[in-house]
Amino acid sequence: MKRQPVSAAASWGNVRRCDLSPIAYPVAMASAPNSLTRNERISLAHAFAEAGEKQATLCQGWNTKDLLVHLIVRERRPDAAAGIVLPFLKPWREKVERELASGTYEELIETFKSGPGSFSPFAIPGVDNVANLIEFVIHHEDVRRAQPNWQPRTETAELQLEIKRRLPRFSMLALRRSPVGVVMLDGTGQQIWLKRGNTTVELHGEPIEVLLYLSGRQQHAQVSLHGSPAAIATFERVKFGF
Repeated sequence: MKRQPVSAAASWGNVRRCDLSPIAYPVAMASAPNSLTRNERISLAHAFAEAGEKQATLCQGWNTKDLLVHLIVRERRPDAAAGIVLPFLKPWREKVERELASGTYEELIETFKSGPGSFSPFAIPGVDNVANLIEFVIHHEDVRRAQPNWQPRTETAELQLEIKRRLPRFSMLALRRSPVGVVMLDGTGQQIWLKRGNTTVELHGEPIEVLLYLSGRQQHAQVSLHGSPAAIATFERVKFGF
């Protein structure tokens, strides 16, 4: 049985929370050139500038400035970023976020674009590449796809290839609750197992689209599901894990 992808123009208010755990991405470790991460950072900064301040994103309850502040806190203020996963630090995180948000949108974009601060763990050689590429790709699309008349990105072959390499490890966490196996088929027809199982659902779509689907953005990902009706129904009830 085949399920067609849901239109990316669907309501964006149902997307899951976007303050993903800082430990969500090291499982996707890879040795890709740092240039991919640098380029994605710059592209995301441009997307913020193009969208404008306080515009919609796919992150429920967050506008563009909120998301930008989150990204800066995540990599420049580890003391506050810990409040993402430690409830008792949430008031401190929110205080730091309010202070940052008092700056201008343009200043925040430049801060993000300049990279992690010197004393950030993300400044350790290699960490930016390991921990940020998937984060940036997801949030880049969070900004782009919430805007009217958005169009799919072009010239992403190298990025698609790297996301495809990282998806199996990313899926170890994202699909840990799935009782069915999951295999991805991209535009080349290549099969990549994301989780083994006795019954299987196929995700047909480009790697970035599958990444968005597995990060809770099913309504905005250009992915179609293939498999038995029972397997698809079971898979669609899965709460992806972060």
